[in-house]
Amino acid sequence: MELNFYQGNSVYVIDTSGLIMLESTFKYDNPVFRAIWEEIEELIKQGCFKTIDFVEDEINSYEGKEEFLKKWVQKWKKYLVVSTDAASINAAIPIINDEYKSGFFDAKKQAEGKEEADPYLIAYCKIHNCILITNESKVKPNKIPSVSKKNEVKCIDINDFLIERELKMERKKS
Repeated sequence: MELNFYQGNSVYVIDTSGLIMLESTFKYDNPVFRAIWEEIEELIKQGCFKTIDFVEDEINSYEGKEEFLKKWVQKWKKYLVVSTDAASINAAIPIINDEYKSGFFDAKKQAEGKEEADPYLIAYCKIHNCILITNESKVKPNKIPSVSKKNEVKCIDINDFLIERELKMERKKS
C-alpha cells in the first residue's frame, strides 16, 4: 500500500503532447499566462505535478527549433521527472499487449526500436492513482484518453486541468 502525503490533492502526470500544447498555447514569458505557470511550478514543488522519465526522453529527443521545454524540464527535473518504477513497468505490459495492433503505437518509433511513453504513463497513473494530462484526441480509440479509460485511469486535457485548478483570466476592472 502506498501512503499519500498530499492531503487529498490530486497528483497530475503530464505527457509530451500536454507539455507541448501548454508551452505553445500559454507562452511562459507572456505575463498574461504567468498564473498558469506559477500554479504548475507550485504543484511541482508540492509533488503534485509530474511526468515520467520516458516523457523527458521524448522532450529531449525533440528536434524542432523550440528549446524552451528542454530547458524548463531540466530546470525542474529534480521534482518533476520520476523514474518509471517496476510496478508501473509491469502494469504497462498488458496495455502494450492489448494495444499492440490498435494503432496506439507510433510505427516510426517502433521501426526505430524506440520505447514510447504512453503505455508507461497510463500504467504509472493506474498504479499511483494519478490524473493523466494529455492533449491527444478524446474521440479516437487508439489514443491516450481512450486507452486510459479502458484501464480505469482518469485522463484530462489542459483545459480540464485549468478548470479543475480554478485558473481563469479576468478582465481588469475599470
